[in-house]
This record gives sequence, C-alpha cells and structure tokens, in this order.
Amino acid sequence: MGEDIREELNKLLELQDKDIFIFHMEKRIKNIPIEIENFHKEIEEIINKIKEEEEKLSGMDKRLKDYFFEIEDIESAINKFEQDRLKVRTNEEYRAIEKEIGEAKKKKGKLEEEALNLIEEIEEKKKELESFKNQSKGKIEGLQEVIENLKKESDSLKKELPIRKDERLRISKRIKNQYLEIYERVRSIRNDPVVVPVRNGACGGCHAFVPTQKVNYLRKTRGIDTCEHCGRILYIPEEVL
Repeated sequence: MGEDIREELNKLLELQDKDIFIFHMEKRIKNIPIEIENFHKEIEEIINKIKEEEEKLSGMDKRLKDYFFEIEDIESAINKFEQDRLKVRTNEEYRAIEKEIGEAKKKKGKLEEEALNLIEEIEEKKKELESFKNQSKGKIEGLQEVIENLKKESDSLKKELPIRKDERLRISKRIKNQYLEIYERVRSIRNDPVVVPVRNGACGGCHAFVPTQKVNYLRKTRGIDTCEHCGRILYIPEEVL
C-alpha cells in the first residue's frame, strides 16, 4: 500500500516539476515583449540624441552664417564711410567719419573673433558627433541583434509550450483522481509548489507546525497527507524515512 502511494507521490512530483517548468516558460514568453520594447526605446533614445546634436550643430552653422552676413554689412558700411571721407569739407565732419570707421572696425574685429571661436566649436562638435555616431551605430546594431535573438527565443518557446503542456496532460492522466483533484485544487489557489516535504516538523510550503501524529503517520505509511494550514500535499523525503 505504501509503495503504491509512494508511486503516486512520485507522479505528483513529476507533474509539479512540469508545472514549474511551464510556469517559467509562460513567464518568459510574457516578459520577452517587454524586454524588446525596452531595447526599442533605448535605440529610439540614441537616434533622438543624434538628431538633437545634429540640430544643435545646424543652429551653430546658422549662427556662423549670421556672423558672416553681419561682417559683410559692416565691411560695406566701412567702405561707404571711407568714400564719404574723401568728400568731407570740414575737420568736424572728418573726425565724425573717422569715429564711425573706428567703431565699425572695432565691431568687425569683435565679430570676426567670435566667428573664429564659433568655427572652432563647430569643428569640435562635428568630431564629437561623428564619434558618437560611430559608437551608436555599433550599439544599435548590437541591440537589434539582441532583439532578433529575443524574437527567435519567443518563437521557439511558443512552439515548445504546447509540447510541454501535452507532456503535462499525459503525466496527469497517470495519477489517481483522488490525488490529482487535491493537487489541482491547491494549485488553482497557489502558484508556488503544491507538493512539499515536511522538514523539522514543519510544512515545506507555509512553514506551519505539522502535528507529531501526522508526521509519524507519514513516516509509517511512506504516504501523503495535507497541511492543515495551507492545504498543500505533505510527504516525508525518502532520505529521512
């Protein structure tokens, strides 16, 4: 009798192992799309960062052109002042034009200095952007490869899952209904292990105290019983019988 119950126990443990395996498979299938979405977001962030830096560089180029236009306008003004200087009749007019020319040249010099500084900034920015693009290209390609591998993993798991569920069904059909019903009832309430060992006089699931009489019964019959607190199926491990 004890051997028959022990055989049912082994079947229950086999069924439980299969359920745990299936549970992790389904969890992995559920989590893969989330991982893929996160990697897509990471790629999108890199692309947006590149666009942002390109827009900054474009803005700097526009500022440089504005400098050149402003310098050209000042040069034209200086040329006009110099032509007007040839036509002046009084010292007062001459000094006024000289002042205008001096201020214009001073302003031009300042703009040219700012333009040169901006050119250096642009060149440095271009180098940094090119370096970032090269690094990003490798990173994006790596992330895309990871995404493709995750898709393959998902496809593989989805194909394997029905096979494992069929194996589970075949195992369950070998178990007597009286034991299978208890197992399925407790499993419907709890996702964690249903069939647990008694260790140090406590349930291996909820860790509640198991009455000594019940422990002795399990040892004597080498059978199974249920925990009075959580309803899990209890047994004594073979090595401590």
